[in-house]
Amino acid sequence: MKEEIPWWICNEGDKNFCTYVDTDSNYFHAEPLLKHLYPNFLELPAEEQDDLLEKMALKYQDLITEYYDTLASEAFNINKHRLEMKTECTIRSGFFSGKRRYAQYITKKEGIKVEDIDVKGLDFMKSYFPPLFKKFFNGILVNRLKGLMVNVRDYIVLILRNILIHLINFFITKHKNGFI
Repeated sequence: MKEEIPWWICNEGDKNFCTYVDTDSNYFHAEPLLKHLYPNFLELPAEEQDDLLEKMALKYQDLITEYYDTLASEAFNINKHRLEMKTECTIRSGFFSGKRRYAQYITKKEGIKVEDIDVKGLDFMKSYFPPLFKKFFNGILVNRLKGLMVNVRDYIVLILRNILIHLINFFITKHKNGFI
């Protein structure tokens, strides 16, 4: 089912680059603007792409924070306020499944280079989820977020082959030792 974009977010036919919003967080798909600003953006090394993304995010952070002064004055009739836009992190890729259900590959936190995978609310991370499958799904997610896996089906086939090889070796060993 395709989710409808409400009329107050953008007009029909417009592109909506807002990827995810949750309470005090906003995620935007910045690649189209970065490709417009830097035509060779996709050819740059990933770290340089991260730097340009952060530079752009900080620029818009400042522009939005400045606009809050106008908003507070004109919409709320106040001169002093605590509204502020803050870029906490930049992410290279993300998976958004629903409200408070996402994973992101964070490459910068408040200007400092990091390589963090942040997962929130996805079922395979819950304590009741079987550990073997938790490891399996986490492997798929991490590899996809880091761009190391193009085809999930190939990964599943590889894992199933490894399981089959381990089972065969297990039964061969047990048979040789007389346990079967």
